[in-house]
Amino acid sequence: MRPISNYLYIFYSFVFILNVVHVFWDHPTLYSIIGVLGMVMTAISFPRADRVFKILGVVLLGAGAFFFFSGEAVWRDIPTFFAGNIGLLFLLSMLPWMNSVVKAGRYNKLLQSLLGNNARGLGSLYIRSEMTMVSLAAFLNLSSATIAQDLLKEQLKDVKMKIKNSFILMATLRGYSLALLWSPLEILLATSIFITGANYLEVLPWMLLIAILGIAMDSFIGKMMFRKEGINPPSDKEKAPEHSRKKLTTFIFALVLFLSIVVFLGNIIQLDFLFAVTIAIFPFAFLWAVFVKRTRSFLQIGWSNWKWKTNHLSNFIVLLLSLSFLTETLNQSPYLQYLQDPIVSLEGNPFLIMLFIQAAFLVMTVLGVHPLATMGIFGGVSELLLGAFPPVTLTILLASCAIATVPSAPYGLIVTMTSVALRMNPYQIVLRNLPYSLFLGFLGGGISLLTLLIY
Repeated sequence: MRPISNYLYIFYSFVFILNVVHVFWDHPTLYSIIGVLGMVMTAISFPRADRVFKILGVVLLGAGAFFFFSGEAVWRDIPTFFAGNIGLLFLLSMLPWMNSVVKAGRYNKLLQSLLGNNARGLGSLYIRSEMTMVSLAAFLNLSSATIAQDLLKEQLKDVKMKIKNSFILMATLRGYSLALLWSPLEILLATSIFITGANYLEVLPWMLLIAILGIAMDSFIGKMMFRKEGINPPSDKEKAPEHSRKKLTTFIFALVLFLSIVVFLGNIIQLDFLFAVTIAIFPFAFLWAVFVKRTRSFLQIGWSNWKWKTNHLSNFIVLLLSLSFLTETLNQSPYLQYLQDPIVSLEGNPFLIMLFIQAAFLVMTVLGVHPLATMGIFGGVSELLLGAFPPVTLTILLASCAIATVPSAPYGLIVTMTSVALRMNPYQIVLRNLPYSLFLGFLGGGISLLTLLIY
């Protein structure tokens, strides 16, 4: 018999369905039931979570318990404290369907063909590699980095190890983070919008501006760094087929269409952004599979992929639901004042607040704290921050500072995968990307301050 853990997706899906019902029927009893089930999810997931997430969960729950006993909350409130981030887990559960239609439509092969084109040297290949990652990682997510790194390792097999590793970790991780800035599927962006209540359509142009400036600056730096390094031309079978451009156009059109659907659901139907993205994923992916005549492959790949990913949400369940408990108890604790004091002391100095937020994300990330956890801490003082910044400005600031740390997170999934692929210490990767994280954080902060002239 299969272990019961193979069927956790049924229980989790039931909780997610209740959360959907709650969106349209906001009843306190239903919300409490969702919270109780969230507590059960946390208990189930703790033994199955990775060590880092277990430690984070214990710290978050312990801090939350301290704030609970120091505040005025009562025992019957506890279940509701675990219900706040169920919507984020629902989004994470649905993401595999988008990745599955990409695989079913063989768009992952597109990345291989684009990177396989001839390049005059590592300088020009760096620009192409980063642009390709930015263009396609919005849908391919982590799989784009895996494919790109495998291909680049083969393509650069005659290049010195130190140069090859620096090239790969810079081009793929930085390009990946630049795609996250504007992708509606990125959990950090979705969380920042969830905290501030900003309109995604208003945030999108500014996030695209940060991405464009980031691409321009980092591509220039990469080209200069690797301009003297040559590369062997690829064989004929590695060169991009003629239909690549047409397939890329179709892919980009699909991305724009998905963004349009999310904007329609958010602005016209008036659904919450996070919920709009979540419920749009499967219908859009299914219709896309029908359009490219890959329905059977999509359902076969998607079903097994979705079940496996949903069964293995343990790390995120421990992190997000423990974080929800901490945030809610903190909001009702007198100790909230101690977190507010540094921001209060910086009142009237938005630039210093920006530096404080960026420093907090960077330091916490390097210490091994997931940026989602840091985001949740700022969510606990969101009312105070919204008194200093308009929602759009605060969203840009939080999202850009959080995403800037992705290539420099020693225990982050993408850095861990790269560390294994290149056989490098994660902190070597962190040191190489730390200047980039600082630059992107400053760039995001600068653009967010610029928006103060408008909002």
